[in-house]
Amino acid sequence: MNLIVFDLEWNIGYKPKTFLYHGTELTLRGEIIQIGAARINEHGDVLDTFEVNLRPRIFRKLQHHIAKVTGMSQGDLDAGMPMRDGLQKFLDWAGPDAELAEWGLDDVPVLKQNLFLAGLDESWPAQWYDLQRIFLQTYPRREGEGLTLESVVERLGIPKEEPFHNALDDALYTAKICRKLPLAEGLATYPTGEELLRSALLGEDSAARDVRVFMDRLEHDDYKNAPELNSVHCPECGAPLTHDEVWLKRGNTGYYTRSECPYCGHWYVRFKLSRRDGLHWSFARCTEPATREADARWEKQRAAFVERLRRKKEREQA
Repeated sequence: MNLIVFDLEWNIGYKPKTFLYHGTELTLRGEIIQIGAARINEHGDVLDTFEVNLRPRIFRKLQHHIAKVTGMSQGDLDAGMPMRDGLQKFLDWAGPDAELAEWGLDDVPVLKQNLFLAGLDESWPAQWYDLQRIFLQTYPRREGEGLTLESVVERLGIPKEEPFHNALDDALYTAKICRKLPLAEGLATYPTGEELLRSALLGEDSAARDVRVFMDRLEHDDYKNAPELNSVHCPECGAPLTHDEVWLKRGNTGYYTRSECPYCGHWYVRFKLSRRDGLHWSFARCTEPATREADARWEKQRAAFVERLRRKKEREQA
């Protein structure tokens, strides 16, 4: 295994910036200004390190909050390596077979967006890990405990000898956390993207039927517009279900509707969405039997949703 623990610092603009990804408009999460990385073995021992500052092309002015957090200056940005050159240098150092590990899941999406904008291969890396997930398996979170890198370093008694929010220092702090984890076991049992999405959809739900996963789509609304996703058949008799025209939101990244089988009655179709890589949407879908409680909740929430739409339309016409 070629395991790279890495950290990014990135600049943001004072106004959002969008770009086209294969015809789909996406919001740029940030433009990388610093990469720090450490190649480690399965015990967390550091084998090699990497560090580079990058000169942004889009968000060229250092945002004041980023300057405060990182301690970087506008001069540091201006003196950085050109974006494409610096990213290519990182790719060459890491290697095509690199598996990246980060603290949380913020950096890989930013990395992939920046690779695409620089004309490099955004499909790299194919595999990456959220080390917080492995950490929580060994150190369950107690009430009031944070999961920031600094708070976990303090909790584990790791000496704070270098400042935080410097990319290389943060990568090295992360490597020190890895030394206190059953890292090899955590990586070996780490769920796939499909497994993560399926788990997020189902939770403890044992009544779900016909669970399916659709990976790497471009459009957020495919759950209601793409026939290959929303053509659903009755789990009992196989007849096509007819969806209600309204889709209601469930949580931050979920949607559901009530559907009807001409022979078996109502069902509920649920989707869970994920944009883990910052570029594509992935969907998990299941079908659940209707219950009296679910129907009552649906009728109430649907009526409230329709009323909100009516009021919005009236305001727009006023």
